[in-house]
Amino acid sequence: MTVGLLFISCVAMSTLFLSMALYVAMAIFLGGMGWRIYRWIRTPVPLKIVLTPGPQKFPGVLRRLVGELFGFRALAKADRSLWTPAWLFHVSLLLLFLGHLGGLVIPHLAQTTLGLNEKQFEDMAQVVGSAVGLLAITMLVWLLIRRLLLPRVRWISTFSDYFALVLLLLIIATGNAMRFMGGLNIIQAQRFVAGWWTLHPVAPPRDPIFAVHLLLVCALLIYIPFSKMVHIGGAALFSPTLNQRNNPRQQRYVNTWEKNNGNSTASS
Repeated sequence: MTVGLLFISCVAMSTLFLSMALYVAMAIFLGGMGWRIYRWIRTPVPLKIVLTPGPQKFPGVLRRLVGELFGFRALAKADRSLWTPAWLFHVSLLLLFLGHLGGLVIPHLAQTTLGLNEKQFEDMAQVVGSAVGLLAITMLVWLLIRRLLLPRVRWISTFSDYFALVLLLLIIATGNAMRFMGGLNIIQAQRFVAGWWTLHPVAPPRDPIFAVHLLLVCALLIYIPFSKMVHIGGAALFSPTLNQRNNPRQQRYVNTWEKNNGNSTASS
């Protein structure tokens, strides 16, 4: 009887701890990203500082932004040896996010959309997830080695650069460990995510690697808004060197300060 009560209390504590940790991390992430985006939008742009040669019309600006967001065009022109692993790593992260979304948050919708039954969906997730997980960790290791071995890169690297790489490496490594070691109960994981999402927390899977993986993800969510990784919020969209039209000869640019001074002068 005592052992049973102790087991139940431990399960309840782990459920409350992991769920609350994820709630707190998500609140900090959303609040921090919202504040960052608000600051980006409110920051005045005093000059036309388009990165030349820049497009003169809005469709050209849109193509440029899409190229930067999805193709890392500037990086491809500057350093092709860095562009390849960086682009592959970001693509693998996107695929892992979509895989987690489809496999844990909306599994039934994902199965219906792909036209697969539960067994086919699990087999596809196992194969694709394994390949993408290996790709992600390979690119991360390559980027870390590059930062350690190239003198010019090592010279400008800071603790935050290494911390972000190691944190991502641990997250993907623990995810791959659960996938390849086969110790995770996927049904229980889906129930845990569904309970967390609907504000009715349930017991997490009895897998210590799952708990470590989840806590590392919480640390990443808390870290992102206060680090260089904040660029996942679409920093390129708010960059005046990319989102402005190169038309200063055709249209005079009036910055925010001049507008405010004009309004104050007119009111006085």
